[in-house]
Amino acid sequence: MDGTVYGANVAERSVAATERAAATKRLVTVSVVQFFASVCILARHYSFFLEKDFPAVTAALSGITFTDYFFCCSGFFMHYVNARKPDMTVGPLVKKRFIKLYPLHLATTLFYVAILIASAHLSSLGGTRSGWECVLPTITLTHAFGTVDQQCLNYPSWFLSALFALTLAYPAIRWTINKFGAASVLTLTVLIVVAYEAAYRFGDAPHWSSLTYNFGILRGIPTFLAGILIAEYLPRIAPHIKSFTLGYAAFGAALIGMMTGLDPLICYGILPVALVALLAGAEANGARSVLRNRRLAAVGGWSFPLYLLHVPIAAVLLNFAAVRFLHLHGWVLVGAALATAAVAIIASWIASHVLDSWTPAPATRRKPA
Repeated sequence: MDGTVYGANVAERSVAATERAAATKRLVTVSVVQFFASVCILARHYSFFLEKDFPAVTAALSGITFTDYFFCCSGFFMHYVNARKPDMTVGPLVKKRFIKLYPLHLATTLFYVAILIASAHLSSLGGTRSGWECVLPTITLTHAFGTVDQQCLNYPSWFLSALFALTLAYPAIRWTINKFGAASVLTLTVLIVVAYEAAYRFGDAPHWSSLTYNFGILRGIPTFLAGILIAEYLPRIAPHIKSFTLGYAAFGAALIGMMTGLDPLICYGILPVALVALLAGAEANGARSVLRNRRLAAVGGWSFPLYLLHVPIAAVLLNFAAVRFLHLHGWVLVGAALATAAVAIIASWIASHVLDSWTPAPATRRKPA
């Protein structure tokens, strides 16, 4: 047998094996980084309590938000799991997503409803910026569609409103990829970003990465589509990413860019998407990292509970107890913020186990295609 032909066949089989592994392997590093991204968002929100005594800290942390990374992760995992299934029905997909997202969202919403009731009868609580007009849009997951004119109740939860709408749209996106190819969705994504950037740079529109209750659904579209494209192209991406070094660099660059006011397209759009691609590609290619450690991988399941729980926990421990009742300030308040963060992380760990035990396994545990 010709050695050249034999070598080429071996190389082709090696590439094919890498592609199959990239298409079916259970990936954890993207989810682990979601936890650290949630911690960064927690630090941002808690820093606002320190603004009076430490304005420089608040100014540095106030720009940190990895919500766009979460949108990209969601699109990536949804397509990674479903892309190569021979068929997919909409009902089970929506049901599993709803079961995973809604119970904790409803619990935190009811917590704020209790605060509304208590504030109406106890003047010592000092009131709340939320109103009863916020309740129905929040419960029905429509509060990312401009249905309320303020960030109210558990304000990070607008992300769930946008994400659930994108979940409903996913089957149509998958059909488009199967029918017309991934290039059609890539073209659509680029056109959407160009339109958003034109509205921001040449019009009076805010940057799309700042949208939340004011049509945050629009914010989620480009990065969600980018995550789907990463999953679609992962077998081609993975062989070219040999280590996690570039992924670490992308995370650090995004964090520094957010803290220093770098162009929002770069630090909220391009870098978070690149981060998902670099992490997924490196892991699918078998690169080694501490992020793949069995014990550390578990924190990936804490990210969603931490994202939702850190604000209501701060409402009790920081807002009402530390600031309004005890009137803490300075370094004592910093200590209270750190203690509250620890409570939030512990509560997230507990909540992740509760969700895993109370809901069907397919809804809470990610499996390969």
